[in-house]
Amino acid sequence: MGFHCRYRARRLAALAFVAASLPVLPSMSRAQAVVRGVLYDDASGSPVRGAVMLIDPRTDAAAVHTATDSAGAFSLQVGDGVYQIAAVRPGYVSVLSAPVTLQSGERLTIRVPIAQNGDPQHRIGVLEHIRPGQGHVIQARDAATAASGFDGRRALGMGLHYDRERLANGASETLGEFLRNVPGLTLRDPTGMSTAQMARSAGAPSLSLRGSTVASCHVGWFIDGHRIDLPGQSDPLTDGLGSMRLETIEAVEVFRGVSEMPAQFAAPDLQCGAIAIWMRRG
Repeated sequence: MGFHCRYRARRLAALAFVAASLPVLPSMSRAQAVVRGVLYDDASGSPVRGAVMLIDPRTDAAAVHTATDSAGAFSLQVGDGVYQIAAVRPGYVSVLSAPVTLQSGERLTIRVPIAQNGDPQHRIGVLEHIRPGQGHVIQARDAATAASGFDGRRALGMGLHYDRERLANGASETLGEFLRNVPGLTLRDPTGMSTAQMARSAGAPSLSLRGSTVASCHVGWFIDGHRIDLPGQSDPLTDGLGSMRLETIEAVEVFRGVSEMPAQFAAPDLQCGAIAIWMRRG
């Protein structure tokens, strides 16, 4: 599933005023669909305050809306139906997604970009999509093309590489359990990916082992080649990655510091390394 962001200034101008002046609409029942995520500035990647709504496309009315917190996070609950995801923020162009069908018990975790000048360059990103009776389904965007570099990076010895066979042959069932046994990676809580740290020392910046007296810094997270963590801070949405079932994952790469980091994953704030997850299709 993927969403295009489209701005509808006239349609959403009134909704922006309504969202700022009315309280959050209450939930109606436990058996509702849940849409949660983060609103962020498309240019900088930083989370921003604003209002996020689910709009009934038949009436252009907000079925439910909420204000984001200081970390840009929001959570909405709604009954069965077809909705459009909308976001507004003063000084920014309002965005509106394509219609999406939601049913009770469905859970959708997304990142919503919003820009100051026109349409954002990025689409609404799906981090997690759980349908009733199904497990985690992470949106795969051009995964087949992006994953083509996996064998090349493994051949060069850049980082640690775990393909489908190695993931399946281990005793772990979830990604968090698996990563807890990766050399050079410290994970205090296998259900919370924000606790992940790469250990570094002055003598061996990328190969320090768990238990050594070293410094630690921010770890980047990539799904199908796209970075999903919020730069410079702990991203609450990355925590859910730890509960992903290994059978939904095609491969995992762990890059422990700058010396192991391929150019495609490098960023100024990722001096300690990154973890790349490649999802299975189908």
